[in-house]
Amino acid sequence: MGVTPGFIFTCSLGCVYPSISFNKELETFAFKMEKGGRSLNISNQQGYHSDYLSMDIPIVKKFFDAIKSGVHEYIDTLHIKAPYHIYFDKPWLNINRKGASNIAHNHPHTFLAAVYYIKTPAQGGDLCFLSPRSPSLFSLQYTQYTNENCSFWKVKPAVGNLIIFPADLLHSVESNQSDEPRISLAFNIDIDQID
Repeated sequence: MGVTPGFIFTCSLGCVYPSISFNKELETFAFKMEKGGRSLNISNQQGYHSDYLSMDIPIVKKFFDAIKSGVHEYIDTLHIKAPYHIYFDKPWLNINRKGASNIAHNHPHTFLAAVYYIKTPAQGGDLCFLSPRSPSLFSLQYTQYTNENCSFWKVKPAVGNLIIFPADLLHSVESNQSDEPRISLAFNIDIDQID
């Protein structure tokens, strides 16, 4: 009897903007936003979540111009029928200082979610994807964990990484155990097919 892979989500993980100077610009911008603004309470536990950023802010526009080709590469792997337009929606900054985390959540009413890592200290907290499979599978003991039987999948972020994933997939961020802040820029991606 053969085994055919079933539903397994795909995720893009790659270094799209390794420029140290640009990441420093983003870090400075994030701290300025944190100092001057209120924090939204969405999934963040003790962490900072900025207001949604205007795409007209020069550093935000520079970022999205730089990642556009990488996003298109990932979306091409999904085999979406062309023509279509890609829209970056509701970008925001996250700053998780020591002890801060993000509870399990998803991003409703959008196609893809994405996060770019500006600063990632050791012990800063992994990104955890929760399996959409039945919880009864996870009550069993296994000799080896695989895509078919694990309840979650962890990604250790690195500076310059952009991770794109299905927006309806539950995900969380582990608590930052470092004395350094963990900083990311998150956003949604909408796709509009043209008839």
